[in-house]
Amino acid sequence: MKKSFGNILDESLIKVSENIDFQKKWSINKDLVEVCKDCEYRYVCSDCRAYTKNPSNEYSKPLKCFYDPYTGVWEDMFSVNPTNI
Repeated sequence: MKKSFGNILDESLIKVSENIDFQKKWSINKDLVEVCKDCEYRYVCSDCRAYTKNPSNEYSKPLKCFYDPYTGVWEDMFSVNPTNI
C-alpha cells in the first residue's frame, strides 16, 4: 500500500489497529467501490485495497478484477495485465 501504518518490529498490532487512518480502511466495502457496487458478484468476491486500478482513489476497482459487470464479460487476465503471472 502507499501508506504504511507501522512496522511490526517497532509497533504492536494493537497500536496499528487503533490508528484512525488504518480504521478508515475497514469501512470500505464492495457497495462503495466503483464498478464493484454495480457487480452481481460483489458479495462473493475478494478484494485487496493495496492493488487498485487507480492507486490515488481508494474506491477504485481492484487491479486484479477482470470482470466487467456492464457487459457481463470476463477478460483474459494475461491480455489485460501481463504481469499477473
